[in-house]
Amino acid sequence: MTGQEAYRKLLWDEAPLFHQPFWLDAVAPNQWNVAMIRREGLLHAYYLYALRKSILGTHCYMPELTQFLGPAYRVQGLIERERLNHETLVLEELCSMLPPAAAFSSRWQTGYFNWLPFYWMNYNQRVRYTYVLEDISKPETVFSQFNDKIVREIRKAEKGFSVSETEDVSQFYNLIKSNFKQKNASVQLSFEILNNVFLASQKNGSGTIWCALDGQNHWAAAIFIAWDNKTAYYIIGARDDAFGNSGAMSLLFWHAFNSLKDKVKSFDFEGSMIKGVENYFRSFGASQRMFFEITAVRSPY
Repeated sequence: MTGQEAYRKLLWDEAPLFHQPFWLDAVAPNQWNVAMIRREGLLHAYYLYALRKSILGTHCYMPELTQFLGPAYRVQGLIERERLNHETLVLEELCSMLPPAAAFSSRWQTGYFNWLPFYWMNYNQRVRYTYVLEDISKPETVFSQFNDKIVREIRKAEKGFSVSETEDVSQFYNLIKSNFKQKNASVQLSFEILNNVFLASQKNGSGTIWCALDGQNHWAAAIFIAWDNKTAYYIIGARDDAFGNSGAMSLLFWHAFNSLKDKVKSFDFEGSMIKGVENYFRSFGASQRMFFEITAVRSPY
């Protein structure tokens, strides 16, 4: 049994969205793999990664549309001293199991902060941030935390747009490309990956695209949301700059919170280090959450 086969068989029910095999198959086909620690035939801990080769060597990379991979292990019920001991031993073992790579990049999920075993092995760490609504089960409570600007945008958009669920990935991708073009930037995301991820999420019952339509059925904005059994994640979105001050994007997020309130507990905006985007996500009353990006560059000589 290969590592992938064992992972598919032994993976915990509570594993997050980005650690699910269907997601990994969509974003990194034939490139993702896993280092696993097994105890008595059960999955004890694991580290997910993706590899690709170039003329510069093998690179461990983060797949598109994927917020985090990295380690996962269970520490419930352990006191602080036991937890730290357990984490250190597990991470040392997992780190030793990772394949050699000329360059290494791995983002960890929130709550995983003990990167010391990787520091000891000459990896580097950078702090990043995401923004999370911890409980969307009561939309009225969520709405009460929005700042005044977001509230005004939603009320304005409710009068000018309708929200529709769509399977038109091509139209969504065109909107993304147009959005980047308006910012004089090129799209790094491939249509193939976007389409694969959407179809896999839809088949798994854990993802959808919502679009905001004006009176002439023009797409003003659209968002792709995917979820596991605990959290919904904002994967990617785009807005037509012609509707820049329309509030369409805020309306879509508000619609998502309402639609998912019975499916998940929390909503993760997936963060941004870009000042304007960070400020926008924070305006929804979301809490700031820290996560780590672990990197390394190895000399081939």
